[in-house]
Amino acid sequence: MARNLKKFVNPRFLNTVNLDLMRRLMERHDDDLHGIDLTLFDEDEANARKALADFFAGPEVGYPDGLIADLHRIAEIGDSNGLQIILESAARHQISLLPVDEAGQVSETPQEPKHVALKVFLDHPEVFNSAIDMLAYRSLSSFSEYAGLVEGIEAEVTKKALQAFQEKAAEIFEANLRGRYCEAQSYDDDGDLNIVITHGAPFKTTETVSQGDQREVISFRELEHAVVIYSPASGILKIGRIAKAQREQIAKIFAAEFLGEPDFFSAPDAQNLYTLAPVEDGGFDFSIHHDFDPGILRVQITEVQVNRITTDLATGKTMVLHSIVARDGRDNALLRLGENTNGIDLGSPEWQVNHIVIKVHFNVGTKRPAKVTVKLKAPAAPMFKRQRFEGRIMTLLRRNGFVRDRDSLALAAAAE
Repeated sequence: MARNLKKFVNPRFLNTVNLDLMRRLMERHDDDLHGIDLTLFDEDEANARKALADFFAGPEVGYPDGLIADLHRIAEIGDSNGLQIILESAARHQISLLPVDEAGQVSETPQEPKHVALKVFLDHPEVFNSAIDMLAYRSLSSFSEYAGLVEGIEAEVTKKALQAFQEKAAEIFEANLRGRYCEAQSYDDDGDLNIVITHGAPFKTTETVSQGDQREVISFRELEHAVVIYSPASGILKIGRIAKAQREQIAKIFAAEFLGEPDFFSAPDAQNLYTLAPVEDGGFDFSIHHDFDPGILRVQITEVQVNRITTDLATGKTMVLHSIVARDGRDNALLRLGENTNGIDLGSPEWQVNHIVIKVHFNVGTKRPAKVTVKLKAPAAPMFKRQRFEGRIMTLLRRNGFVRDRDSLALAAAAE
């Protein structure tokens, strides 16, 4: 059994899960089940749970493909972070997930994330699917970001526009040998427009062993989830889980279908959104201040790379002669770099900061703080897991000068 699935369908889960829910899950694949008889659920609870444990102790290749797919999707979101996403999705759909007893009263029955995920999968598929789509965004660490010509432009998301966007996106995936299948779903998330695009992955062919211990060759195409997020307030479009070569195409399609302006994200400096100038200007003594947020306990600079650069006189392009990387997991890598190297002048044209990695410690009311690692390589978007603290991290970067001021862009657009 795959590692994440083995962790999900473990003895503790099988000994506590609601058997009616497990029966309903497995009945979805009754025609393709092998090695298990669903009449086990008619036996006493102890025997039923033992039979389930014996079945799931076997190899995953013995399960129906549909059951594997269901279990992987439930396992993907069946943890504490996934529970929070499910609750947010349920709130958007105005559905309460509080357990109720036979009399319709709220029950005190404890609900583990795995059990909640299973119940929502069966009883509220619209909530579950929305949560899975949101998880695709929250689990991303790397985006491409595009600044629009102006801020405050709302996207007009109609059924016709969404269908047109979906069809044009399908052409891009098909041209890149990912098949024609493409489905786009839109969600509003606190004023931001989120579009999750489900599409095919490159084709795979692999050798397997069948139920009769016969070698078989199967071919299949997995599904992947691309994510597009547009914030009208900032005019920023984020695109992730799409090959970088196709992101500008997706941005242009989004702008054409939802904003009515294909070149809305095509300005020459549309992706010039972040800068490491504060580090270069501050030198080796630079530090990140966070006193404006009392919940941030500490910010470490754990890694820094600097490049020795020169200009090619023939082409005018900047060339990297060599790079130096410093790491320090306990203190400040930038300070350590200055202590152990000579001849580096971060304020001079000959030296350029390539990237920095910081670790932000958040007070969450427990003995150990929550830590989020952020990599910033300007002008690209910062890389970090966005499951928690995204807004506070972006505020931290903005307050320390890493986010470029977009007023000049707005003024330029207004002048045109």
